[in-house]
Amino acid sequence: MLVALSIGSAIYVVLNFSMDGPTVLFAAVASTVALTGVVGVADDVVELSQKYKPFLIVAASVPLMVVLLGRTYIFVPIIGYVDLGLLYPLVAVPLAITTSANFSNLLAGFNGLESGSAAISIGTMSLLSAITEHLAVAAFGLILTFAYIGFLALNWYPAKIFPGDTGTLVAGAAIAAIGLASGLEFEAVVLSIPAAMDFALKMMDRNPFKQRHVYGNTKIREDGTLEPAPYPALVHAFMKVSRVKEQVLVMSVLAVQALFAVAAILITLTFG
Repeated sequence: MLVALSIGSAIYVVLNFSMDGPTVLFAAVASTVALTGVVGVADDVVELSQKYKPFLIVAASVPLMVVLLGRTYIFVPIIGYVDLGLLYPLVAVPLAITTSANFSNLLAGFNGLESGSAAISIGTMSLLSAITEHLAVAAFGLILTFAYIGFLALNWYPAKIFPGDTGTLVAGAAIAAIGLASGLEFEAVVLSIPAAMDFALKMMDRNPFKQRHVYGNTKIREDGTLEPAPYPALVHAFMKVSRVKEQVLVMSVLAVQALFAVAAILITLTFG
């Protein structure tokens, strides 16, 4: 999807070349997400240290930080606009990109889960950007949504290809970047709740970043249902509620993601 993103973004910029605000914003969002994808490629190839990866993603956020340097506020439903001053471009932007990318990177590991969740979330953010008349950002989201849908066709059970850290980091960065660029930060947070729940559960363990090395992976029983590894995680919660096969598990998690997508749409329609 990184190749599809690069080609689609290049075509958009060529067809809409200008130095006006929307095109520059499109380029900043695309650059930040693509650079995050480069971090993902490096992680897939050499397995970057968890100590350094967040700083590399912060560096990837610089294009969007620069373009949003003049913005200082976020909109929170019911409360209204909250002015953060320079904390918005210098802290909120890189923090949002880094956090969202890493959240998406953790909620993964099953055929179709990462790409399906990405297609739902990014597609929703693209729709909301169009509704709020941020059409350039919506175009970026649409390019990436179709990239993930195309990838999903080969990533669905039984998967022929896998997204790796490249696909998950790009997805998380894109959700945050589209939300920031369109002023839809709250909706992006809502869409990130399932991944945040998974992150919170995993942080409860004594080995929050080493569970698979310590406990091993999910096992498949003789009847095809899944046996969870002994550490807390969102997908493991589904497995403990009922004996499920991988396809049912993925569909269940995607259904939860879709519910939060509906919530994000309702929030925009109500308060946007």
